[in-house]
This record gives sequence, C-alpha cells and structure tokens, in this order.
Amino acid sequence: MKNNHVKNFIKCGFLNNFILSIISNYDFKNNMLELDYVILYYIKKIKCKSLTINYQNYKFASCLSIENVICHGIPVVKNIFYNYIKIDVSIKFNNLCSDCCLSINKFYKKKNFYFKNFFYNILSFIKLNSNYSFINNNIIKNKKFFINEDYCSHGIFKNLHNNLIIFHCFKNNYLKIKNFDSFTIEPMFVFKDKNGYNYKNIFFSKKENFSFQWEHTMFILQCKILITTIRKNELCFI
Repeated sequence: MKNNHVKNFIKCGFLNNFILSIISNYDFKNNMLELDYVILYYIKKIKCKSLTINYQNYKFASCLSIENVICHGIPVVKNIFYNYIKIDVSIKFNNLCSDCCLSINKFYKKKNFYFKNFFYNILSFIKLNSNYSFINNNIIKNKKFFINEDYCSHGIFKNLHNNLIIFHCFKNNYLKIKNFDSFTIEPMFVFKDKNGYNYKNIFFSKKENFSFQWEHTMFILQCKILITTIRKNELCFI
C-alpha cells in the first residue's frame, strides 16, 4: 500500500466523520428525506461521492434506521415521530471508501453510553494473525442485549463491500488479519430480544425493542489499529 493511499484513506475517514459531526447537530423535525438531502449536500460540498446512491439500485445518500429497525432504513417523505435514529453514511474520496454510522437518541442516553462503551471494548479483540471474529457468544454471555448475527462488518478500501465479510461466529471466519487490511466494525445491538423479521431487505426487531448501532472504518498498519472515522467526543472510550 502506497503512502498516498494511506493518507487519502485517512482523509476519506476524516471527511466521513466531518459530515456526521455536522449532521448530529441538526434538528430535522423528524423528516428523514430532509436529513438525507442535507447529507448529500455536504457530500457534494466537500467534493466527495456517495457510495450508496445507485448501489444495488438504492437511491439515497444515507441509510436512516429509526427505533426498532436494525439497518437498511430508507428515508421517507412523511414526517415520522421517533425517539432515536441511526445515521449511516458512506463516501468515496480519491477512489477510496469510508463507511461510518452513529446513533442519535433523545431519551436513552444511559443505554446509548452502555452500548457505545461495549462497542469500543471490541477493539481489544482485534489482533494480527487471529481470525476475523471480533464478537462471539462468550463476549456477550449473560448480557441483556443481543447482536444481530446477519450484520456485523465488511472489508472496505476501494469498494464499499469487498469479498471480506466478517461474521460474529468463529465458524464463518477462516481468514487471518494481516497488515494493511481495511474493514469496518458494524455490530447491530438489539435490546432485550434479538428476534424479528425481514421485509424487503430491512430487518425489524420486535416492536418497542430498540436497537443501537455504531460503525467505524479502520485498517491495520504496522500492527496498529487506525480508526479513520473516530470523532472527538468518542476519544474517551479508547
């Protein structure tokens, strides 16, 4: 990997972080289409491209999941009341990619902090020459929350999703972590009960069974984990 690729990859993550930091301060009065439009505006403003627009016929610049929707939430025109939302934005800068998500909530700050703290504890399980298995049943044993096993993480560098798909269970992860591997960590936490149903590639947990999500893009460089999308208000968790 050339040095200019490393620098551009880090800058791409910084720009991804920049967009989400701005968006987190907006009040959209529950209109998700307006939120998606503003996200697209800033993506264009900083001269980047949206990775989700036209990805498998998807037409929006963000994935917005509210309440009990696990992921792949779609912006809608109608105003919808929600207590919290997961905002997932993927961009391309100088032909390199970044993917990041944050959860914004109004009434669940304690749970939000608890899940976020657990998310950053996952980083201690990422080791060179180990399998791509950051989360397993032993880590979350006896906890009152679950992780949706279908959505975890994916490789990323020049493409939003490459052939490296990271699962939660060990039996599906045979590849070893190597220097210069780039990937996301994207666990979907479900409170109380992990059961739900799929509808048009959107997973819903049970009604009023809230979900939380974070995602960061990172890569391994000289045995160190570099998180390209980390925000200042999250440094206390590292």
